[in-house]
Amino acid sequence: MGISFSTLLRSACATGALIAAGAASAQAPAAPADSNEIIVTAQKRSETIQHVPLSMTVLTQADLEKRGVQSLYDVSRIAPSLAVVSSGPGENNLIIRGISSIAGSAATVGYYLDDTPIAASSNAALLSTRGVIDPSALDVARIEVLRGPQGTLYGSSSMGGTVRYISNQPNLDKFEGRIKADLSDTAHGGFNWNLNGVINLPVVQDKVALRVAAYVRRDDGYIDRYPIDPTNYLAADTSAKKQNNVNTYKTYGARAALLIKPNDTLSITPSFLYQYSRLGTPFTFDAVPGSLKNPIQARDVDETNTQKSWIANLTVKQELGPVDITSSSSYYHRNVSLIDDSSKVVNYFFGTPTVEPVAMYGHYKNKEFTEELRAATNFSGPFQLIVGGFYHDVKAPLASEIPFPDDFTYRNDAPFSSFQTIYAGTRNATLKEYAGFGEASYKITSTLTARAGLRVFQVNQSFFQTGDGLFNGGYSAVTNKSRDHGVTPKFSVQWQATPDKMLYATISKGYRPGGPNNPAPANVCGNEVQGLGLNQGQLTAYGPDHLWNYEVGAKTSWLDHRLTVNGSAFYIDWAKVQQQIVLQCGFNITANFGKAVSKGGELEVEFRPTKQVTLGAGFGYTNATLRNDVPGTAAVKGDQLQNTPKWTANASAEYHDQISTTLKGFARLDYSYLGPADFLYDRTSPFYRRAGFSIFNARIGIDPLDGPWEASVYINNMFDKQGATDLPVAISADLPTTRRVALNQPRTVGVTLGYHF
Repeated sequence: MGISFSTLLRSACATGALIAAGAASAQAPAAPADSNEIIVTAQKRSETIQHVPLSMTVLTQADLEKRGVQSLYDVSRIAPSLAVVSSGPGENNLIIRGISSIAGSAATVGYYLDDTPIAASSNAALLSTRGVIDPSALDVARIEVLRGPQGTLYGSSSMGGTVRYISNQPNLDKFEGRIKADLSDTAHGGFNWNLNGVINLPVVQDKVALRVAAYVRRDDGYIDRYPIDPTNYLAADTSAKKQNNVNTYKTYGARAALLIKPNDTLSITPSFLYQYSRLGTPFTFDAVPGSLKNPIQARDVDETNTQKSWIANLTVKQELGPVDITSSSSYYHRNVSLIDDSSKVVNYFFGTPTVEPVAMYGHYKNKEFTEELRAATNFSGPFQLIVGGFYHDVKAPLASEIPFPDDFTYRNDAPFSSFQTIYAGTRNATLKEYAGFGEASYKITSTLTARAGLRVFQVNQSFFQTGDGLFNGGYSAVTNKSRDHGVTPKFSVQWQATPDKMLYATISKGYRPGGPNNPAPANVCGNEVQGLGLNQGQLTAYGPDHLWNYEVGAKTSWLDHRLTVNGSAFYIDWAKVQQQIVLQCGFNITANFGKAVSKGGELEVEFRPTKQVTLGAGFGYTNATLRNDVPGTAAVKGDQLQNTPKWTANASAEYHDQISTTLKGFARLDYSYLGPADFLYDRTSPFYRRAGFSIFNARIGIDPLDGPWEASVYINNMFDKQGATDLPVAISADLPTTRRVALNQPRTVGVTLGYHF
């Protein structure tokens, strides 16, 4: 006799209830709300998502919990055309619509926590952990992924798009809280646990409220490490003791926000966030001797990585009749300390008879102050306007060194004996950006709206850099600076054909500033640079690059809002692309070479055939290629831009129903596909390309209608699929015959328990 899915769900939920001692339940997602009612602030004013004329994916707090999203990399499994190149927590680089670059001083994707920009600064690119902070998804109201240039409202780093984390704000009316624990086990690894909590306290009725969220998380690793074979840097010494599960992850943090509302028109919200994370080692294996099927490291040095981040913000909002004034002042401080194993590099370049442990130490600080003041209208007529000013001040000191180990056998042998250190360097970089922006909309008819926006800005950058030691050829000191200014316009037309169907067309410009180069001496590199078609001035600075985005899209609801279909198509023309050039004279520079083009589209569908069933799917196609050869590199016309998959896809199915008079339950299956992509332009390299791979996740849980408990069980990466997620650049040097390769987390099975009050 066949057994219905509903019966299976009831049985599974009853079992879950027994596990939770008769009282636990999972926070089952409520029946999906009408997508038209999801409120976003993508255009820096509150609007329903289906009426915003841009391509975007929004993950609400319920979505994040149902899908088990814990990291920025998890978001890329869901949002079409977003690629997150990840070497582990806090080691992420964002790419949207193929606008990918490993050169330059600014990111190609804007990245925000509320109104605070948290994209990496120029110095981060000098470290293998050059990626952005990975904020905890705890107490996040939603994540907005905006595709296409957002330069008018979000500035020069938003060439491909913008990712925004929006946190929950204090509630003046309700005392509430939540405690949640997550326990799991990872295949080929060990035990993981996560404990977090949120509390909201009305302090003065209708006037003051405090909201505090805190968490602590400990994950075991799944990569093992051997020492390097002393006689062969490409081999592991398997006769020595192995260290198991070295890529551990420990993190804790807290966020506190105080809402002060003296009257109905004024709100003052100071907030503070602190986050600490420690990686036992990067989430990478050594490709030779390791592989995806046998992800082992061959390293002699413990590569601990610690990151500490503080974000303090003061947001003041004042309503002046039909005009809302907002001031956001932020201070962001990120401190990164890491260790990189340079044992193989020293052995390879200097031909020592045996491999001996040598460590490189990196210390990086990012200190940023941001102020944005803007005014948004809420007129009763057809005209609306938002105008503002923006100031961004960055100071980013960095120091790195490779000291001689105390017991280094070859310390007194040439060439080591001529130097006091193998390498020591510092870099003090600064950046100041000034901008003014505005965007106006006019309702031409009751269904047709036109928008125009403009941002005018100036960016000043400088650095002072020193180097010393064997790798540097002795002491050196250089200083340099650059100044850029530009304008980023945006034009769009929106036609609300019916209340449930909207079409739009957009032309927008994205811009990234240039910056100072590490000067390559003209007397050494001048002839080579001239042969590449560059002038002498490009040895000391590189120019800005920019792109134009042409886009059409539709946002539609059908079948009494049970079916939502949103789609977009785009063409991006990228000029003066910033490229990293490795000169034969021994120096590297960034230069502007030629053009690239990216074309494709996104499609997102949600369908609720019944009250109990929700089906979803998302697809992204991106064909991003170079339009010319790049001298001094292996890149040729027609090459795919690095780390850009042509295809991304995801699908989900959820069943939720009432089990009894006191319980309701859900079961959910999620699928994601990340297509193949090129790590490098060099086709002769064994690390040129990574394969695509698919991931299946499943979750089942219960939620009592009146009780405070929640519980669910889940399995992530159900079929234990291994896939490469990054080919990070080493701090010291990359070797042609072995590279570090990052991989995704193996199959993980867990349970979530929680209590609400």
